[in-house]
Amino acid sequence: MKNLLILLLFTPFVLLSQNTPKAKKAYAKAVEFYQESNDKKAKELVQSAIRQDANYLPSYLLLGQLEEEGGNIESAIDNYLKGISDNNPDNAWGYWKVGMLYMQIPNYVEAQRAFNHFLSFKYQKSKKIESARKELKNCEFSIDAIANPKPFDFKNMGDGINSEWEEYLPSVSADGKLFVITRRGPHQNNVVSEDFYQSEYLNGKWTKAQNMGASVNTMGNEGAQCLAPNGKLLFFTACDRDDGLGRCDIYISIKRNGQWSEARNIGPTINSKYWESQPTISPDGRELYFVSNRPGGYGDMDIWKSVLSEQGTFSTPVNLGSTINTPYDEMSPFIHTDNHTLYFASNGHPGLGDFDLFLSRRDYPVASWQNPINLGYPINTLGVENSLIVASDGKTAYFASDKSGYGQEDIFWFHLPQEMQSQQVAYLNTKVYDAETKTPMKSSIEIIDLATGKVMISSFTYTKTGEFFTCLPANTNYAVNVSKDGYLFHSENFVLNEQSALQALKLDIPLQRLNKGSKIVLNNIFFDTDAYTLKTESEVELNTLVNFMNNNASLEVEIEGHTDNVGSESHNLKLSESRAKAVYDFLVENGISANRMTFKGFGASQPIATNETDEGRATNRRTAFRVK
Repeated sequence: MKNLLILLLFTPFVLLSQNTPKAKKAYAKAVEFYQESNDKKAKELVQSAIRQDANYLPSYLLLGQLEEEGGNIESAIDNYLKGISDNNPDNAWGYWKVGMLYMQIPNYVEAQRAFNHFLSFKYQKSKKIESARKELKNCEFSIDAIANPKPFDFKNMGDGINSEWEEYLPSVSADGKLFVITRRGPHQNNVVSEDFYQSEYLNGKWTKAQNMGASVNTMGNEGAQCLAPNGKLLFFTACDRDDGLGRCDIYISIKRNGQWSEARNIGPTINSKYWESQPTISPDGRELYFVSNRPGGYGDMDIWKSVLSEQGTFSTPVNLGSTINTPYDEMSPFIHTDNHTLYFASNGHPGLGDFDLFLSRRDYPVASWQNPINLGYPINTLGVENSLIVASDGKTAYFASDKSGYGQEDIFWFHLPQEMQSQQVAYLNTKVYDAETKTPMKSSIEIIDLATGKVMISSFTYTKTGEFFTCLPANTNYAVNVSKDGYLFHSENFVLNEQSALQALKLDIPLQRLNKGSKIVLNNIFFDTDAYTLKTESEVELNTLVNFMNNNASLEVEIEGHTDNVGSESHNLKLSESRAKAVYDFLVENGISANRMTFKGFGASQPIATNETDEGRATNRRTAFRVK
């Protein structure tokens, strides 16, 4: 039996006429047929009631409900408005209903008018008042967004990615060479389910997507995955597995020697008896964002974050807070490889309809998230938009849609409007090992923007491989400091450019044990040409050196200065000694005892590269320190 929601909520004042009894009788019969789900007969009778007495308002309300359930929204609105036309305060709820229907068309101007009229009545239910105020914000935003559309020219990704079936929930590696999708179609034993497929970008096109195999896929459904930027870790959602802790859990698979490992549950710190899904991993591999309906959130579905510890375990998740999460639902988070921009979907922030796509930015490394920005119309529409990802170039976005394509749902790409783009990134692959034994080892790693002094990354290398992979904004001068107890710290200087987004910049870093005679080059000490005044960018390295000396209180060192062979021998000796003394003076001024240090200039007498090239001469111009 149908629920007469509208009829029970409205009790309009009725103007009686001589035909009112006939109209009431026809209306009563119409209600009976409606409750028996005989909508055709109910509609005939209610229309008859209206012909009998056009002033008998309940007839319009029933007809409005029938039209709404039949998908005839404009006719439903027209009839509801006739049924509540007397402005009876008991019918105020009807204007909220009409406003919601206008949102479906959509007609934001008329919806705005209906919601405002609803709010003009006193003593309405608080939930309806809250809803009307929320929708008024949506109306205000939508009217402006449609008047100021964003450029949006999307293209199908082709038959390498898409098929006659459904493809959605894409992810891509940082180098843009590996693409993973969820495909719903007949797979093992022709059972229709969701499986992961992968495609590689070769010779200017995407290869035919291949099933990722039984180590990841099962007879059940797998979905909502994300690739780590290095393309070697896959986080994904699976439901109702034997090792599951709740309805849906997050799993991980590792790519070794070209093969994906057996997927394993990521564990009870993140997974719970509640619903966990839609993971996305930060470029340094330390922050895992996901969606959950666990207690402690702001709405039903919220975005949460867990941080990987040095012991390789994820911390207790924390909610991303009320700037991102609302009393409604947030979903499909995607943290860009710039580690600065978060894209996500929400039906709680002002938008054009159901779920819209938003972005929020933060400062490095852990500052609060800024107020979300709606990606605008027509990227967002009246319908549901979600699961957007953005490539390392910061502008190429991928999404799923049922727009015309190869099958029921395809993957498309487009260029984001400039103000919605992330920072273009390049990526760095570092390997740390013992200088003598060549054994890979775990160590702390810090990457700093030399121009600003900001710590961009503070992390660690993996124990077994000594490797660390991350993405960083391109065209920036960086210092990297690697340290481990019992070893000299190691410094490198590098500039990531756009080319590094296509081919990783690789750094092999041998750490030297803290023995007498051990020596390292301070690659982030800078002077102007033929001068010995320390440049501002040097402070990052100098402060690292101060901390190192403080942490090794018995250590005695000699600061060395070296030059290239340009200029006279006496000039170079004097310049190199002055530069070594500048570093010595900084350390003394910052609390390091002068008794623990000496300084010496060597001029051009100890080259470590050729002096026949600009690059070689730059390498020879260096500051170093040696353990005494």
